[in-house]
Amino acid sequence: MQEKMKKKIGFIASSGGHWEELLCLREIAEDCSAFFVTEKGGQSDDCQLEHLYALPQINRKEKHFVWHFFRLMKDAYHILRNEEPDVIITTGALLAFPFCLFAKCMHKKVIYIESFARVHEKSLTGKLVYPFADLFIVQWESMLETYPKAIYGGSVF
Repeated sequence: MQEKMKKKIGFIASSGGHWEELLCLREIAEDCSAFFVTEKGGQSDDCQLEHLYALPQINRKEKHFVWHFFRLMKDAYHILRNEEPDVIITTGALLAFPFCLFAKCMHKKVIYIESFARVHEKSLTGKLVYPFADLFIVQWESMLETYPKAIYGGSVF
């Protein structure tokens, strides 16, 4: 009898609150093969995750944003090609978008969890990922009006 193959999950989030929310989901990783991606510095330095990619942090308002974003896209593509996840789970922000986009192009599932901080308005990443996410979860019932195809999942905390 063949043993069922474990699913591989990529957990992706920018640093700060997005990363804190994502870490609340780390129990999911115990029953599967997983890798994590966030930004260098801050919490990633203290994190005791076995399979962690820490990428350079970028800001949309910085002078060389376009160059840094293309580097992020290249990194995202190479990580996804190397890891070959079945699904991406993200709580968002800038770092997450290229991973979601490339994952979808590679026929992988994308699960997006809108930030707990978003009670009434969409995030930029949420706006971009919503049209193609396989599962879009909001943490506030009020956001179901904003994202009609989303499901209410409650708080990750």
